[in-house]
Amino acid sequence: MKHIKIIVIDSGADINHPIFNNYSIKTYIYNKILISDTDTPKDAHGTAICGIIAKEFPKSEIISIRPLCESSDYNETHLINILKYIYENLEAHIINLSLGINICHLYHELYNICNKLKEKGVIIISAFDNSGAISYPAAFDNVIGVASDNNCTECNDFGYIEKDFVNIVAKGTPQRVAWINPQYMMLGGNSIACAHVTAQTAKYMNSRILGYDDILKAFCSKSKFTYKNSNLSKNQKPLFHISNAALFPFNKEMHSLIRFSDTLSFKIVDIYDTKYSGTVGSSTTLLLNDNFIPSFTIKNINDINWNNFDTLIIGHLGELSNLIDKDNLLRSIMLTAKKHNKNLFLFDDVSKYDIFDHYTMYVPRVCKEDVNNNYLGMLYYISKPVLGIFGTSSRQGKFTLQITLRNLFINSGYKVGQIGTEPSSTLFGMDEAYPIGYNSSVYINGKDAIVYLNSVLNNLCNKNDIIIVGSQSGTIPYDIGNLCQYTLSQHEFISATQPDVAVLCINPYDDKNYIKRTITYIEATADCKVIALVVFPMSFPENWLGYFGKKIKIKENDFNKIKKCYENEFKINVYKLGDDKDIQKLYENIINYLS
Repeated sequence: MKHIKIIVIDSGADINHPIFNNYSIKTYIYNKILISDTDTPKDAHGTAICGIIAKEFPKSEIISIRPLCESSDYNETHLINILKYIYENLEAHIINLSLGINICHLYHELYNICNKLKEKGVIIISAFDNSGAISYPAAFDNVIGVASDNNCTECNDFGYIEKDFVNIVAKGTPQRVAWINPQYMMLGGNSIACAHVTAQTAKYMNSRILGYDDILKAFCSKSKFTYKNSNLSKNQKPLFHISNAALFPFNKEMHSLIRFSDTLSFKIVDIYDTKYSGTVGSSTTLLLNDNFIPSFTIKNINDINWNNFDTLIIGHLGELSNLIDKDNLLRSIMLTAKKHNKNLFLFDDVSKYDIFDHYTMYVPRVCKEDVNNNYLGMLYYISKPVLGIFGTSSRQGKFTLQITLRNLFINSGYKVGQIGTEPSSTLFGMDEAYPIGYNSSVYINGKDAIVYLNSVLNNLCNKNDIIIVGSQSGTIPYDIGNLCQYTLSQHEFISATQPDVAVLCINPYDDKNYIKRTITYIEATADCKVIALVVFPMSFPENWLGYFGKKIKIKENDFNKIKKCYENEFKINVYKLGDDKDIQKLYENIINYLS
């Protein structure tokens, strides 16, 4: 084959360097067109990359292209324009990109031009960012993505990674490369590894191994080692379509479904409970003390009308354990549902039951099988703003606030991506349920949790304007005397989601120092700003029952005292949950902060 033409997009190359003696190299500046560049570059990085390729495969013909802008101003727009110019005007076999863009706002446009070049027969080889993060275009499936690996000790050592955004690893440890001043320098990193892969690819192409897939197969066969990976794939079938649903039992988790039933994509037709619950015969408006919600009469589960719905939504049954034989009841419902060809959406994980049917029974759960092995520990930088809702305890309206803000954003024309930590999250149209609360069905932790949530967030970036995440219960331990006080899952959640702005839900009776510690923790862990406190407007009556009594609504005067105290103390706005005007102001505050 004739000389392999390699385009190197970098900082230019010093053609007078002795490493290029008797070698074909042309240098250009790109400024809408290519302009011949004979000046010595200010930055020697491109000289190092071109020098490695020239040394390892002298039969290649290198075309060095330097963007006119400074490297600090370089972004995906410049790269897209150069790649478009190459596609329309130049012939090349390989494009070497020793650069990485962490946050890619023009994802689809960059992907599409890379794909056009691939279809033209051009192999794009791109280094990942040296910070260890996932970067573009290296992560695209039409680009050979390269990182360095200490197991590669020679310039012709390569490792092959199956089913991953990183395709090849190569020698990136400090090594002697061509430089400008001094003439040689010790340098390492992913860009150096990328140059070695480019040189080897040129050798393959010179021996008539030409296509993208064939090049990767060649690397796989030559690799010093191969790392077998697994694709990220959900362990269960997608959620079935719901038209008409019945609820059982009538407990805390079902309250949101009733309060926000107008936002659901299906109709609630019946609500059931056991006769031992004390709710049968009563109404939702009475039990929730709210005349503005849909009124349903709670019916006995023994009298269930299977012809009235297509899906039965079964909440947590733990509280019924002292009243009934929960397992027998659940098995009976599952068998009867099968008999009547009905779907079941279950909050408790019953997937190990021998009668569980993956097609007609759905449990929101996250397992080890859902996590990419992530050989190199690379994570995505999230390109869209993330709003986090956190709290100081359980039962303070965090999920209610998430749904309310979601609706405000959607009604204003924003596209919202959302991760909820309640089992019912997907029923409200949220993209992902990550149920880490009561009777959790999340079976991953630590780094696996971070990898999984980071991947979910990245997937939400492509089609949304903002992402909302909401945690469970308290954010930091109130006491350290018992393991149950430790908020490990919440720590993983905030570490993985890294919100840009946060709202903290608090109780009227919370300790001021505990609130202060929580704010400090959130802002330190996520490097974000807590811009508001939202007070749950219910507190315990001041009588002999104390914390064992039934909560009552706080008086307006008491809220105003709390608001004044905390706004003076923390210098952030305080709002009241359930007050439409207040939550509208909170929404506007979030918009202004992110604008």
